[in-house]
Amino acid sequence: MSTPIFPWECRDKEDQAKASYNHPLRRSNQALTEENLRLKRILRENGIAWSSVAHDHLKKLEPSKRRTRSSMTSQELGHPYLPTEVLLRILKYATKSAYPIIDPLSPLTFENLTEKEKAQGNQISIHFLATCKTIHYEGTRLLWEQNSFTFTTPQAVLHFAELKPEFRHKITHVNFRIIARYYDDQPRKHKLERCYHSDLKKDQQLKVQMRPKESPLVRGGFRCYSWSGIVDFLHALRAPYDPTHRVPKQPRPRLLPALTSMRLDLVNFSDTLLPFSGSDLHDITSHELGCTLNELQVTGMPFDDTGMKASAELSGMLKDEGLYLDGPATYFAKTRHLQRLGGEKWCARVVRAWNDTDKDGPPESDDEEHAFPLGPNRPAIGALPPAPQEDGHPMSSRDEDAVIWKRVPLKRDREEREWIQFSRVNGYEINDVDSEFGETCPCCGEAHPGSSFLEFLADEMEE
Repeated sequence: MSTPIFPWECRDKEDQAKASYNHPLRRSNQALTEENLRLKRILRENGIAWSSVAHDHLKKLEPSKRRTRSSMTSQELGHPYLPTEVLLRILKYATKSAYPIIDPLSPLTFENLTEKEKAQGNQISIHFLATCKTIHYEGTRLLWEQNSFTFTTPQAVLHFAELKPEFRHKITHVNFRIIARYYDDQPRKHKLERCYHSDLKKDQQLKVQMRPKESPLVRGGFRCYSWSGIVDFLHALRAPYDPTHRVPKQPRPRLLPALTSMRLDLVNFSDTLLPFSGSDLHDITSHELGCTLNELQVTGMPFDDTGMKASAELSGMLKDEGLYLDGPATYFAKTRHLQRLGGEKWCARVVRAWNDTDKDGPPESDDEEHAFPLGPNRPAIGALPPAPQEDGHPMSSRDEDAVIWKRVPLKRDREEREWIQFSRVNGYEINDVDSEFGETCPCCGEAHPGSSFLEFLADEMEE
């Protein structure tokens, strides 16, 4: 058996150069230039001058104007008239997609799609918006309000900033499909272990892109783009530049300022090959985007130490008492497409679930604070408000101050939810038969060292 070779984390220069070449503004300018040249050629072949002077001269020669069909009403054209309410219902149906819209406003990357997604085609009647100005405005608003969106590249998220803020500011949920990429400058095979998912019956050939071998001074070899990919996706959520922003003392709003929930589908994140995440992941999750989400869904997170550390870093984006959902991998990346993987169960926990019920102030002595580290005398967790409480939950057989209720999805890819109570001590799900202080994972049924990698390190230091 060959010895496994472990990659090092980096951003690939070839991919960065390709992304820069295909920048939306560069691509749009090139398309407009080609279109102008084509139109000038057509006008020149038909003896029409390409100038405003010639256009004014033609208007003087033919002052009478024809009445176009677009200026006539439906009654004049003989078309049936529909009430406004009926038109709006038709418009709402025409702009609603049965599936998430992938990479809106950006060209699709077909290797980031499944075979089913490639065959779906257009799911909305986008040409309906060109009927009139009213239909265009109302249809555009409905298009961005009632659909869900999936992004497969950081460039697609950056390009989404071209959408007007009035439409972006109402989006509350987004899905990022983050595919780990591997590179090598030597012709050798690398495997993705079958423990990646239960649907894989054997080790799979890992998709590796070949790169030329450079100077010995340039670090090469087997390398990966995994945790840096998460960082690039989250960096794309930063506030885009807005020249109309006139309040210098207030920060510009982020790309999606109303975002409260997020799903990360990690693809080809190996359980045995990946290095630990760097400080840039901590900076973006715990500082720039810290305590901004009410719910975070993650699939495909490795179960080794690197995954535990990354999971702890990602939980920094959640507010106090926020819901963290961990599930099995959703996709496996092949050479030309993604393979859909099964799995339905979520492993749910509430981060920083303990609360401060003592409103009179901090404990009177250090002994009292250490005697009840998670009790009513615990000081407030942070300056930011916690996740909002969900109303309408059933009554618990336990002390209401010791549990927290959350609506958790029944399955990984379904919207139906059910009420589940979590312990405020460890944040995990509890029921009438399990102990509140038990450390059994509801997904695998095994005991884990703690709810995060940081708690595991703290326990080791105490021992």
